[in-house]
Amino acid sequence: MLKTNKILLASFVTIAILFFNSAYLIEYNENISLREFNYSFHPLAGYDFKQLRDSVYTDKDHFIEVNLITQQAILYSRDGSEFQFPISSGSKWIEEGMETNQGLFVIHWKAKKQYSVQFDSTVMLNWMGFNNGIGFHALLGKRYYKYLGKKNVSHGCVRVSREDAQIVYEQVERGTPVLVHKGNNVVKIAFTKEGEDYQHYSYSAIYKLLKKRYQLIYDGDYLITSKEKILIDEKNTYSSGLPIGNTELIPTKQNLKPITLWVDNSLSETDKLDEILKGREKSELTYNSFLDSKN
Repeated sequence: MLKTNKILLASFVTIAILFFNSAYLIEYNENISLREFNYSFHPLAGYDFKQLRDSVYTDKDHFIEVNLITQQAILYSRDGSEFQFPISSGSKWIEEGMETNQGLFVIHWKAKKQYSVQFDSTVMLNWMGFNNGIGFHALLGKRYYKYLGKKNVSHGCVRVSREDAQIVYEQVERGTPVLVHKGNNVVKIAFTKEGEDYQHYSYSAIYKLLKKRYQLIYDGDYLITSKEKILIDEKNTYSSGLPIGNTELIPTKQNLKPITLWVDNSLSETDKLDEILKGREKSELTYNSFLDSKN
């Protein structure tokens, strides 16, 4: 009987400390009861975070996204308009062919007419190079039109119809981002907005940062970590490209900050503020199972 009383007393003391001694956001009241506490679960607690993506930014007026699975590309414009066009990417199954590389690139070269040294000086119209010798272009004939949007049959470049190549060529400029993927990209491209701050890092710095940021998503810590907005262009994105991650590694849950952060009421105002500021980091947060949930 004595042992049971001790257990009950310990439980009561624990609850008393938890609810009566820790509230910083609720004014202390010695007569407050457990039933008077309002609590809720985080609104994102049930969200499927497999759809979470990191972002890089462009100050250009356009960017292009190429899906190697659907053999479709989309030219996105700052004004919100989109231009979708069929493509035919590279194939390793043809002689001297290779698959078009996935990655995050930018347009580095433009030419109305370019000659392929590797393939018998083949004329490439409206050339837009982004990955070393790989780029968008059209051809003189129309025999390849039947494969556009249906099958990858090029030697590595992204073939486009003459009509679509002309439209895209007139819109894009050097530094226009190009995202090439198979539907498994962890990063997406967004346009800059006036009044917001963006960081323009070197190529090597961006490469390392993106790797770290993707890992935060994989580890479930992306939403509780402060991140700067990265700007990419022709100056800091080499033709070898940047990594795009792998969505298969993204968990369905992410760590979330509590709706309410509890701080010891006995601390000074300065220490209370310091505790709140430290609460930006997951390791410093105190999760209350009664008042919040942690994914």
